Amino acid sequence: MKWPSTARGWAAPLALVALTALGCDGSSVVGGGTDAGMDIVTVDSGPMCTAGQMLCGSSCTNPMSDDANCGACGNACGAGQSCTAGVCRVVCPTGQIACAAGGSDAGAAGEVCVLPDTDRGNCGMCGRACADGEVCSMGMCTTTCAMGLTTCGTGASRACADLMRDPANCGACGTACAPGQACVGGSCMTSCPQGQSACMGQDGGAGFCADLQNDRNNCGTCSNACPSGQACASGTCVTSCPTGQTECSGSCRDLQTDREHCGACGVVCGDGQACIQGACRITCPVGQTACGAGDASIGVCADLQADRNHCGACGMVCGAGQVCSAGMCVVSCAAGLDNCTGSCRDLQSDRANCGTCGTICAEGQVCSGGMCVLSCAAGQTNCTGSCRDLQSDRANCGTCGVACAAGQVCSGGTCVTSCASGQTDCGGSCRDLQSDRGNCGMCGNACSAGQVCSAGACVTSCGAGLDDCGGSCRDLQTDRAN
Repeated sequence: MKWPSTARGWAAPLALVALTALGCDGSSVVGGGTDAGMDIVTVDSGPMCTAGQMLCGSSCTNPMSDDANCGACGNACGAGQSCTAGVCRVVCPTGQIACAAGGSDAGAAGEVCVLPDTDRGNCGMCGRACADGEVCSMGMCTTTCAMGLTTCGTGASRACADLMRDPANCGACGTACAPGQACVGGSCMTSCPQGQSACMGQDGGAGFCADLQNDRNNCGTCSNACPSGQACASGTCVTSCPTGQTECSGSCRDLQTDREHCGACGVVCGDGQACIQGACRITCPVGQTACGAGDASIGVCADLQADRNHCGACGMVCGAGQVCSAGMCVVSCAAGLDNCTGSCRDLQSDRANCGTCGTICAEGQVCSGGMCVLSCAAGQTNCTGSCRDLQSDRANCGTCGVACAAGQVCSGGTCVTSCASGQTDCGGSCRDLQSDRGNCGMCGNACSAGQVCSAGACVTSCGAGLDDCGGSCRDLQTDRAN
């Protein structure tokens, strides 16, 4: 039986290096002339975390889910807890919920796991207490226990109990499991992380956790030990490991993907890392790529479309005075994009630079039309916090994270070498200048809040025969995207 994992959430770190180059007169080198008497200086400002992440030490982490930095740097969750929405919460076995010890909704401290089906103080939900003379049966306050439940206690202490899984009445009324244990089949056992099962100890005690797929002492079932010379593979004792797996102390492991045996037996990947082709590498969000720095275990998450230190490919650094636009090093940003500390960003949809460089949308918000909102407008899709038009966005063409190759544009959700009739190439994205409120009449001409784009002009309402679709005027009779 598997219990929810208490393993630490993997945070995806993001490191960006800002380039500051000024002439003697104070003017920016980006897009302008340089002063021959002034050296260009590269300043390493350290990792720049994406929206929703926090810099803890030298790594970016998500304080909403990181067990080691829950809600704040260094705030580590204790044993049996997991970080949920920035708060360390108790992790309960299947069928149980975490409630405050006092009976109200679950809080950060003093939580206990209860069975909402039978708990009189938390009947059906945390804090719902049954009245005197009532019992909690199947999550409802009533006077009698349903079939399959046992009535334990008398008078005011009378309660319904599922003796097979109730940690307060495990196997018999009044038999309570110790902290950290769960009631499994009427026996108190150790509560195990995901991928492992609780096995009863030889002496009938608390027991232990075992990976029944790979543990040669508990292969397939608890206490089923493989004979000498055999290993455990997929829950079966075998004389040799299947093709593609290696025996590691009696367990068959895939050294290409196993985090506990990555590349070689006993090599364990760190927090926030995954085992990819036998090397521990960081895991990155959609739209970003893990770029190593010599050692495969070191690296950063980079947006190859906009990161001037990894422009188009990992390690491809743009020259002094250049920025990265659509995966290519250029002197200035393409139409519709703005230079934000050396990276070209779409201020209409980038939630880390929404409306202006450095304006980060709050947790749960996305950037749409240069404003932080709760959901994307019609015709756009939420791609990791940014509202994208999958029909024309070359970094998210057809599907979030699908980037078109250099020299291609996105038209109708497909990467092509040129835009379809009636559309214009705006910074690598095909746009309809007659109706696109972010590129109305010309690339980069964004309509103000409350306006729509109709026939290439920003107006307050659409013309006859057109409908307002998320700020763009569309002909619903002919527009294939609407």
